[in-house]
Amino acid sequence: MDTGTTRRDLLGSGARLAGGMAAAWLGSGTVSAGAQRQADRTGLWQRSGRNVIAGFHNMYNLHVLRMQDRAYPYRGWFFGWAAVDGNRNIPGFTGWDAIFAARAHDLDGPWHVWCGDGAATAWDATSSPALWRPVVAPRHLYYDEVHNGDPSVVNVGATYYMAYSSVGNNRDRIPYGSPGDRDGSLLCIMGATSDDGLHWKRSEAPILLHAEDVGAAPVPEGEAHLYGSFNRPSLMAEGGKFRLWFDYWAGASRGVSMGYAECRGDFLDPAAWKVARAGDRPCLPQFPNPDVVRAGGLLHAFGDPPIGGTHPFMARKITEAVSANGLDWVVLGHTEPESDAAACHVPEAFVEHGRAGDTIHLFYACQNGGEPYDYRYSRIRRMSRIVTPAETARLRALLK
Repeated sequence: MDTGTTRRDLLGSGARLAGGMAAAWLGSGTVSAGAQRQADRTGLWQRSGRNVIAGFHNMYNLHVLRMQDRAYPYRGWFFGWAAVDGNRNIPGFTGWDAIFAARAHDLDGPWHVWCGDGAATAWDATSSPALWRPVVAPRHLYYDEVHNGDPSVVNVGATYYMAYSSVGNNRDRIPYGSPGDRDGSLLCIMGATSDDGLHWKRSEAPILLHAEDVGAAPVPEGEAHLYGSFNRPSLMAEGGKFRLWFDYWAGASRGVSMGYAECRGDFLDPAAWKVARAGDRPCLPQFPNPDVVRAGGLLHAFGDPPIGGTHPFMARKITEAVSANGLDWVVLGHTEPESDAAACHVPEAFVEHGRAGDTIHLFYACQNGGEPYDYRYSRIRRMSRIVTPAETARLRALLK
């Protein structure tokens, strides 16, 4: 998470700076990019090179659902800065990052973005980000005043459920790195529900928060708290429960790793959520920005860890892992960025079922780069591949 001026001391080879305040901090974990992570799987994916959404200032993390709507069957949520740094063009806006909603007839667009209640045009179809208005934005709370982002949404019955990242300035209310700051930023995961995907009721407190982070000094390596700083949720509803994967700071040797939690009760009740894997036993070490989907009967996770190299951004590559139970994972390999993008990060997967197998559509953000390096993301693209029954059989054998 970074505006471009903070969280720099945690970057190193494991940088997770996805642009925007609270965009995606990483950490300089020393996990080796072994043979599995080094495997190049680029050739498995189909890419068109076309932008799905573009024209914005700095946005990413497009999470997509398919709904029963002939006109606009695809609904999406993404976040960042729509028109200017920190969304300062929006009247009354405080904080930095916010979550926006979109809809489309086709996956590749055009995507229409919500312009807010009372707008002359409810949905912008002209790619005019200055018209866009957030559906979830920061408030004035010590855990929710800087960043709202990383939306992960599921639909159960008539209700949308969202898990999202929230960041505040912690108990002293002083921004990290500013004179007098003693406790760094407080990162957590909030929950929200909605009947239309636009107007949300939030949980009264974070649904996932490492309690030891509150008021505590950050680690020496930079802006994080050991075994805490929960962020970047990936939500799933199955088996009568909510399943949630997230990333957190697992120490200098593991970096930003993937944890796991479950909820068998009220989605908005923090007491109903239980962390099953985190601390010094991550599901996957050094696996930031995780997104998990089920395809072919197995769970596929996508993240953007560093795969060789030392550049804090260009070393990070979209990486895939597979699991049968969501706790124990095998990394399959990575995908190289497109030639016209400095780096591709923040993967979000969407699965469609077909006769030949399940198709994974993977949305990702393209970083501007250049010199001096621009960490902002100016376009979102999509790549896809079919997970055939034969591939699933091979993966099941690999997991045994």
